[in-house]
Amino acid sequence: MDKWTARHFSLANALDDRPTDLPQLLRRLADAIDEQGLTPDEIMDLTISSEITADGPWWSATVYWSPADGKTDG
Repeated sequence: MDKWTARHFSLANALDDRPTDLPQLLRRLADAIDEQGLTPDEIMDLTISSEITADGPWWSATVYWSPADGKTDG
């Protein structure tokens, strides 16, 4: 099977650009969802994770989505 029923993308703040700033990441995540043109019914799951570093948590986010039209290729 060479087609996926779900797609995903991940974001994290750059290590040299306030990696511990969760609100910044959430704003970037909202912008990325808008840029992808995703609708609420296409989003299947959204995860927020942190990796503990010496400077505090380094936040990342992943959005899992499936096209509403059922199209699974590029």
